[in-house]
Order: sequence, then structure tokens, then C-alpha cells
Amino acid sequence: MQAEHHNNGVSVHAGFPNPAADKSLGNLDIHQLLVPRPASTFLFRIAGSHWQELGIFDNDIAVIDRALDAHSNDLVVWWNDSTGEFSISYRNTMPAEATFWGVVTSTIHQFRSS
Repeated sequence: MQAEHHNNGVSVHAGFPNPAADKSLGNLDIHQLLVPRPASTFLFRIAGSHWQELGIFDNDIAVIDRALDAHSNDLVVWWNDSTGEFSISYRNTMPAEATFWGVVTSTIHQFRSS
């Protein structure tokens, strides 16, 4: 099995990696992968099925980075003044009166709760 090595210590494999076959692999660090800027990163638990068309489901966890500038096709979290709630959409479809809050960098979908 061939591994593609990257500078951040993460390897990409086709199929399931065999730890005995590749001793150069390091441990995956969830913080390094999903939270490169801890001071500006927040986790939101998603409630409801409003964002299923975006691939975000009830009880998923959204990883939001407030330090990033949003590009037009980024998923973003914004504050809806009329409802007093956060919402998610693509930046280019965010209402003009909404208050930008942060960029969704990842979502975590748990298949089994502990």
C-alpha cells in the first residue's frame, strides 16, 4: 500500500492502513487536523434537519473558525437578528442584514454515541 506523505504529518492511504506495513506513520491528532487555531475555533452542536441539503445533519458537530475571512462559496455561520438564532448557509446566500460569525471548516458526524 502506497502512502502519500504531507508536511503536517498526515498520510493518505487507499483502503485501511496496515500499521505493521508502514512504521513511518505518526498518530493522527484530531486537534491538528480540525482545530489549527484553537483561540478562534468553536464547536456547535447542530439541532434540526434544516441543513441536510448541505450535508449537515441533526446532532452533527460544526467546527467554526472565527479568524477566517469567508469566501463566497464557504459555509458560514451567521446571526439571524429576526429569530435570535444562529444559522448556516453559503456566504454568497447569506442575507444582507445577517451578522457574519465564522467559517464552517469541518463537520463531525457521529454514527454511534458513547
